[in-house]
Amino acid sequence: HTAGEPRPEFGLAAPVPGTTRVGVAATEANTIISEVKTSTTTVTIRSELPLLPSVLNIVKNVANEFQTLGTTIITSITALASDTSGNVDTVFGAAVDAVANTIKFADETLPTLTSPLVQLIGNALVDKFQDSLMHVGKALQALKVSLNELKTGALNAVAEAGSSDISSTIVNKHLRRTMLTRLVNALQLLRATVPVLKYTVDSTVDGIVIADRYMLDLSAKVDSTIGEKSSIAADLDGIIGSIDKTITDTMTTVGTDLGKLQTGFATLTNLATAASSTKLSTALGLFAANLAELAAKSPTILATLNSLKDSLLDVYDVASPLYFIYDSYLVNDLITVLVGNSEYSQYCFYKYKDFLFALLEMVAIEARECVDKEVERLEYFRKTVGMMLELLFFDFEDILGDVTVCNGIIDATNLEECVASLTDVYTKLEESFGDMFTYGYDVVSREVKASSNRLKICMRMSQSSIGNTEIPYLSKNIGECAKLGPAADEF
Repeated sequence: HTAGEPRPEFGLAAPVPGTTRVGVAATEANTIISEVKTSTTTVTIRSELPLLPSVLNIVKNVANEFQTLGTTIITSITALASDTSGNVDTVFGAAVDAVANTIKFADETLPTLTSPLVQLIGNALVDKFQDSLMHVGKALQALKVSLNELKTGALNAVAEAGSSDISSTIVNKHLRRTMLTRLVNALQLLRATVPVLKYTVDSTVDGIVIADRYMLDLSAKVDSTIGEKSSIAADLDGIIGSIDKTITDTMTTVGTDLGKLQTGFATLTNLATAASSTKLSTALGLFAANLAELAAKSPTILATLNSLKDSLLDVYDVASPLYFIYDSYLVNDLITVLVGNSEYSQYCFYKYKDFLFALLEMVAIEARECVDKEVERLEYFRKTVGMMLELLFFDFEDILGDVTVCNGIIDATNLEECVASLTDVYTKLEESFGDMFTYGYDVVSREVKASSNRLKICMRMSQSSIGNTEIPYLSKNIGECAKLGPAADEF
């Protein structure tokens, strides 16, 4: 470029030497300004941690507003440098206002935008934004001084020319090359100072992206080690399914056999002539009704058994900061340090991030021992329930044979006596039969509660050192690292 190429500009209908350099410097400054918000536009947060979008939105607002204001500075100065309208106040006013608005943003708007960060992640990022804008402020002040100086020179040139054309002599007198050089230097200073703001934005976004990915990985680890998708949960699912199958299969067989009894009873036409046959039929029907009553219980047998899986979540209370990661003070400590973008943020994050995975493995090992013991006990319970249910068949297996004997009696009086006798016996037997269903349901409910309590006791005893020592110490270490970095002592 030719530094001294004269052409009409700066609101004057006359050439101003050195203007080309202004355009070059403005273009270079605009290159970095136009990239300030770039990193914020490509982030998609997939985890459920509210901290991340909260911080990201604030960073986006800072980057967007500065980039908009900075771009306005460049476009207004570029327009000013090529303006030949003669309206000095208007064209200079746009550039001066653009700089003033950006200075106001740094001094007044920025603190308001970033103040919520203090409660979210501490002061480090707020301080970096403030320092970044103070750094950029050096260039803004230089631009302010230079533009006002040039504006004064342009107005003086117009005033001296009066109604005559502005000569090159007048231009050189009031808009000296050194004045253009100061504007170019101010633009170059702007280009040189904006990168620190871009770095602050980019490094914070980088931390947010790392944190988001970490939360997803940690969540998957929780699920695979002690969560619903873990082998521990699968083992509980297995024994629950076995117990339920034992009960369901037996109930199905009971229902089938009782159905056969009802069918056989309906074929006994002679027995039906007895006066007590209706009562006997009703008593036999009540046997099958117990199955329907059991199926209608709330909660159902299966739901009661499945509550054992729900109780598995409760047994991690001692180590809950590892399991309930979105409500965990430990996870919050680690992620806050990372996203806080302090001096040692990423160093401390990478120093301790895998400790949570290691602790989860420790929890899983302890949980495995407790669950294995409980599965063994529940298998014994399953066999016991199976043997208990087998007793149900004894209550009705001889009924069809008994009523068939009555059906063979020809004498009406003797037939009625036989049927009435069986009706009395089987009415009482059905009551005992029904009590077995009630007892069985109660036994399952009580055993599930007992099993849950045994799991809780086992887990809390085995995990007490993790919950009471390891997790609190890790939290302290993260905090100390954030303050002192490599110089921090570990507990």
